[in-house]
Amino acid sequence: MGFGKSKNRRGLLYLLTIIVLLSGCGAGKPHTADIMTLDVEEYVSLQSDNTEDIPTDGSEDAAEEAEQSPEPIQPYTIVYTGDVCLHSGVEHTYLTSGVDGMIGEKLLGDLTGADYTVINHEFCFSTGGTKQDKTYTFRADPQNVTLLNEMGVDLASLANNHALDYGTEALSDTFLALDGAGIAYMGAGETVERAAELITVETNGYTLGFLAASRVYPSAQWSVTNRQPGMLSAYDPDYLAKIVEEKAAQCDYLMVYLHWGVEKAERPEQYERSLAQVLIDGGADAVIGSHPHVLQGVEFYKGKPIFYSLGNFVFNASIGRTAFLRATVDFEAAAAESAEDLSDYVVWQMIPCSTVGYCTEEITDPDTRLSFYEYMQSISYDVSYDTATGTVMDAGWGEGHATGVY
Repeated sequence: MGFGKSKNRRGLLYLLTIIVLLSGCGAGKPHTADIMTLDVEEYVSLQSDNTEDIPTDGSEDAAEEAEQSPEPIQPYTIVYTGDVCLHSGVEHTYLTSGVDGMIGEKLLGDLTGADYTVINHEFCFSTGGTKQDKTYTFRADPQNVTLLNEMGVDLASLANNHALDYGTEALSDTFLALDGAGIAYMGAGETVERAAELITVETNGYTLGFLAASRVYPSAQWSVTNRQPGMLSAYDPDYLAKIVEEKAAQCDYLMVYLHWGVEKAERPEQYERSLAQVLIDGGADAVIGSHPHVLQGVEFYKGKPIFYSLGNFVFNASIGRTAFLRATVDFEAAAAESAEDLSDYVVWQMIPCSTVGYCTEEITDPDTRLSFYEYMQSISYDVSYDTATGTVMDAGWGEGHATGVY
C-alpha cells in the first residue's frame, strides 16, 4: 500500500512539472524549479493561499463596501414658537388637563420630535418677588416648569417685557427653575456677560448659535447694563450689532431672537426692518421676532430670513391664527460640499396653528391652511409660501414691499 501511494505521488509530481513547463513562468507565478521540489500537499496548499486572485461574484466586495460606507447624516430640525405665558388661565388648564389638554397631539409630536425647540418665555417662574407697577404682570409656580419639559422645550428666550414683572428676585428664581429643568435660557442673566452669552449646539461638525435681546421693556433699569440681573438690550443698534458680529465669529449659523414692535400691529415698524438688516450685515443668518401678540409678515435680506413676529403660541384661551417655525438643516449636503455658509442648506417652514380653550393645535383643514398662507402672503415682503409644506421662499421681486400677490 505504501509503495502504491508513493508511486502515484511521483506520477502526479511528474505530470504537474510537465504542465508548468508547457505554460511557462509568467509574472507572479512560482518558479518551475521550486515546483519540482514540492510535495503534492504543499503545492495544493500554495494554490489555496492564492485564492484571492480568483474572480468571485462580487458579493464579498459589496458586503465589505457596505460595511465601510458611512451612515447618512440626518437632517437637523429646529422649532421656534412665539410667546409662551403660564399665567393663571394657562396654569389652571395645565393642572387640570395636563400637556395633552394644552397642545394637540400632532403639534406636540412636532415640538418633542424636533432636535431643538426654542420659545419666547414671557413670564417669570417664581412665588416671590415684588409686583412691578405695570398693566400686566405674569408669574407661575416654578413646579410647573414640567410643562415646558413635556413640550420638548430646549431653550427659552427671557429677553422680553415680562421676565422682570416681579423684579430681579423673580428673574433669578426663573434662572433656577430653568436650570433645574435642564432648559437653557438666553437674553437675560445675572451679569452682562451671561445675558449676552451665545447658546450653541454642536452637531455634525458645525456650530449653531442662538442669541436673544429685547427692544421692549418699561424701564431702562431692566437692561442688564443698568441693573443686574437684567436683560440684553436691543435699543442701541450699534451696541447689539457689535455683539452679533462677535458671536457670529463663534458659530456657523447664527439665529437672533428679538422682542420688538407694536402690539396688535400686523406689519413691522421701519426701525425693525432697519435693525434686522444691521444685524444681518453684522453676521446674523436669521432673525426671529416676537411681542406684537399677532403674526407679522416675513422678509428676506441678502438671502437671510426675517420673521417679524410669531404671535402668541400658548397664551390666550383663544388664538385665531398663530404658527411655529421649523428650520431643517441639510448637514449631509453641506458636508459633501465643505460649505462654510449654511444658509443655502437651511429650509424654513411656517406651520399654521390656532388655539381653542387654551389648547393650541396645528391647522390641518386644507381650506383653512390655504387661507392662512394667503394672509401671510398679503403681509409679507417679496416672499412666497408653499401651501403644501409651509416652506417660506425668497421670491426676489424687487426692493421689498408688502404684496398680496400669491
